Amino acid sequence: AGTEAIERAAVDHLREERGAQDLEHLRAAGGLAADLRGLGRYDEALEMSTWILTSYRELLGDQDSRTLSAQNNLAMSLRLLGRYEESLELNRRTLEARRQVLRHRHSWTLYSEIHYATDLRLLGRYGDALSLQNQSVRVHRLVMGQDNPQTLRAEHNLALCQYRSGERSKAAALFTRVLERCERVLGENDPLTMMFAASQSFFAREHADIDQARAISEKVVGGYTDMLGEEHPYVAGTRANHALILRNVGERDQAHALLEQALADMTRALGEHHPWTLGCAINASALRNLVGDPESAAALTDAVATRATEVLGRLHPLTLSVRIAHAADLRGLRERQRADKVETEALEDLRATLGDQHVHTVSARSRNRPYWDFEPQMI
Repeated sequence: AGTEAIERAAVDHLREERGAQDLEHLRAAGGLAADLRGLGRYDEALEMSTWILTSYRELLGDQDSRTLSAQNNLAMSLRLLGRYEESLELNRRTLEARRQVLRHRHSWTLYSEIHYATDLRLLGRYGDALSLQNQSVRVHRLVMGQDNPQTLRAEHNLALCQYRSGERSKAAALFTRVLERCERVLGENDPLTMMFAASQSFFAREHADIDQARAISEKVVGGYTDMLGEEHPYVAGTRANHALILRNVGERDQAHALLEQALADMTRALGEHHPWTLGCAINASALRNLVGDPESAAALTDAVATRATEVLGRLHPLTLSVRIAHAADLRGLRERQRADKVETEALEDLRATLGDQHVHTVSARSRNRPYWDFEPQMI
């Protein structure tokens, strides 16, 4: 927040001296918008990023590299607000323009590929995301080298794409390699290392070593709390992840308390319609069941299914997860008919969107209750 105050003073000064449409002023404003994204103040960042892009377009046209950078930054602000379709559309335009203006192997073009593939993945378009990120990682390694932080970002997103597509052993190897290399190149406390550690931890919870998952997760929660303060969405999100580890090792009361806290904090930070809040609620409902409160669990998944459908659409993976969870909650209340109806419809939509053999579909068919992993984003 100290940096933000300094940046803001500089921006105000430049605006008074040179006017709002001055390039130096716009560059400083871009720095301030990035600070706001880092602080979790996404609405303010969006407002600022929007007028910065408009100003660059008026001054320099659509194809100037500074306009394209501003367009990239606006997409990041949209993604952090969970507006994935809008982010995807902007990143697609930025990627196409950079491929034309800067060519395919320029580092900024490759950077746009990571962003575009990330949006595809966050929208549940796993196949498209995986094939783009796969090809992009090969070019990153060739052009930028194995240990370049941007190559590591590309590989990290590839590991997430592999994980979401069900290629678990590939994802396992890549998550580990990326985290080890990042620790070596940038150190343990770098924001990129923290982001990679968060993923390594939720992957390990499900598919590797729960003790390793717990140790990494404690470091991640502690690191984000020290770096960003108690109120930040990343703290709420990584606490929600940590609660699932506590649940898995049998500490259900602590897990329940931590998830309710994370849900309340995320709601306060971002509102009840943000995808991260909806995700926290999916996990909180599972814990409410575990501690013997099935009524409030079912009420929560009911409300969240409605909200997720409004915000992300009926077929988004997060919406499908909460619909499956709601069916389980209804079954817990002995409302068999309603449970069967909700489950049948959700399974049909899973088959239609992800296919019959996708890990999510198979898991839902086996009546494994879905959960949600918080994933810190690039800012």
